[in-house]
Order: sequence, then structure tokens, then C-alpha cells
Amino acid sequence: MKLFSKVILYLSFVFVLSSCGPVYKVAHDYKPPSSSRGLNCINGCQSKLTQCNRQCSVKFSQCSINAERQAKQLLPGLLQAYPNELERWLEAKEKYQRDLDWYEYRRDMAEARRDRYLSHCIDKGKKRSACVGSYGRLYDTFPYYSRPTFNTPRPKKPTLAKEAAKLRKLNCDKTCGCESKYRLCYTSCGGVVKSKKICVKNCSN
Repeated sequence: MKLFSKVILYLSFVFVLSSCGPVYKVAHDYKPPSSSRGLNCINGCQSKLTQCNRQCSVKFSQCSINAERQAKQLLPGLLQAYPNELERWLEAKEKYQRDLDWYEYRRDMAEARRDRYLSHCIDKGKKRSACVGSYGRLYDTFPYYSRPTFNTPRPKKPTLAKEAAKLRKLNCDKTCGCESKYRLCYTSCGGVVKSKKICVKNCSN
């Protein structure tokens, strides 16, 4: 008898604690210094932040262009390798299904044997706990081995957009640490920066 079983969006201040649990962001409260000298210093920090963001945007744009260019070079080879990759995945999935069918067959046979034994033992007037104990001594209890698993996702056909996105994510920095540099500059001017976590999604309250 066979039984068949049936983004993280990264900002400079956002992080995810779990894929299904609450999502938090880190917010920053800024308290400026009281002196005019400190305030002028902070104005300089703001100018540096603007410049950093501008330069980072230019670098990211150039990096994105390079990522797409590299993806175009890699795509023919990836498309050529894809059929073999898909065939290996299909073979692995078929093997998993065979292993699962065999596992479930042995499980069903073991459970049927156990039920027959316990029924016969109890009919003799013995307690169920004693019957279970004697069955365990006479037979290897199921499962004989772990239930097979198959968690490998089906390979997707490569596209230029997907490959460029992978390279962009791997090589291109969209923030360049500008915000963290600004906070360091702010505190060096005598200001105070306090961080706090704020739940923005899947919050319990």
C-alpha cells in the first residue's frame, strides 16, 4: 500500500529576525549638541552624508551595468548547462519517490504486524504495556531508518534579468555605509544617537 504525502528587503537599518516571525527595523533618535560649534560640525556631517549618497549612487549604477554585462557573458554557458542540471534534479526526485514508497510500505507492514501481535497478545489476557514491551524485544520497531526527504528546489531556467540580479546583489553596495558614517560623525560633534528596535510586520501586539 502506498501513501503519498503531499523579500527580505535589506535597508541599512532593517533586519529580519525570522521569515515567519516579527520583522523589526532599527530606528535612530538624534539629539544635537547645544553649542553652536557642535551644530556647525553636524552641518558638515550632513554635507558629507549627501556627498556619500551621491557617490554611492554613481558607484551602484556603474556596478549594475557591469553586472548586466557579466551576466550576458555567462548566460550562454548557463543555458547550455541547464538541461543536464534539470535532468539530474528529476532523477533525484524520482529516486526520492521510490525511497519514500519503500519506506511507507515497510512502515505499513511493520504497523500491521505490530497490530496483529498486540491484538493476539491482549486476547490472551495480558496487559497492553506488557504486550508492547514483549513486541519490542521480539521485533525491531519501525522505522528501520529515517523517512527520506527531498528539499532541493527545482532548478530554474537562467535568464539575463535573474543572473544580473544575482551578480548585483553579490557585488554591488547600495548604501556604502553612508548612514553609519553619518552617525559616527554626528557623535564626534557632540551629538547623541540612540538606537531602538521597532516592529513593523507580524507584530504580536
